[in-house]
Amino acid sequence: MIEFMRFRYYAYGVSLLLLGLSVFLLFWKGLNLGLDFTGGTLMEVRFEKKVPLGDVRKAMETAGLRAFQVQDTAQGTVIVRLKVDEPRDKALNALKTLGNYQLLRVETIGGIVSKELRNKAFWAIITALLGILLYLAYRFEPIWGLGAILALAHDVLIVVGAYSLTQFEVGLDVIASLLIVAGYSVTDTVVVFDRIRENLRLRKGTDFESLINISINQTLSRTLMTSLTTFVVSFVLFVLGGPALSNIMFAFVVGVVVGTLSSIFVASALVLDIKRIFLKEVPA
Repeated sequence: MIEFMRFRYYAYGVSLLLLGLSVFLLFWKGLNLGLDFTGGTLMEVRFEKKVPLGDVRKAMETAGLRAFQVQDTAQGTVIVRLKVDEPRDKALNALKTLGNYQLLRVETIGGIVSKELRNKAFWAIITALLGILLYLAYRFEPIWGLGAILALAHDVLIVVGAYSLTQFEVGLDVIASLLIVAGYSVTDTVVVFDRIRENLRLRKGTDFESLINISINQTLSRTLMTSLTTFVVSFVLFVLGGPALSNIMFAFVVGVVVGTLSSIFVASALVLDIKRIFLKEVPA
């Protein structure tokens, strides 16, 4: 039997390091917010002959545009994103200097709409976390719910920090992915908590730390099999899915790894230490 709780302080150290790095990155680099949150215009074009992205950027700068982003896609098209104040006509004229092209789509979001979407996304995350906390507090105990929600916040913050590090674009689709990752992570945690609660009835007299180790070992094969299959599928879609899918699947790739580790090392350990240090329910 693997005594996972013996390694919990090492896990705490790694978690605190990753959390600190995530917070630092968010203050230093921030997030690459998409049009959903910043407003502006997105244009997707297809040139008759392939044009290097460097030439597209240079043409935009020559036309006097500053707040823009360009990227290519797996389908051979080029996506140009303009901030709210940048005129679309200038961008289209700049693209004409690079050769004939076909304008495939244009999407525009105003500043007021993007602000409303930011607020709704924020409250969606808060409401989801609060709902999970209340559910776990009702199903188990308030302390168990607190341990799970702290581990869940830990997972989400590290994933957000990874987006800051890589500067993948964050839009409403990524927010939806974060909520799915949160659900995945808490489901894994609930499986472990459920087994601990069951063992509390079946193994009376066993100390709480040993019960946690036994329960994690009993659910370990299920945890690893589920996580591995989810990770493989997510990673394949991340690599081969093109820019649109890559933005979304990056949350799954990072979230599955972090969520699996936190459900094994962090969530139950937090419950143990809260009971031991603050509530004095578990002997030292």
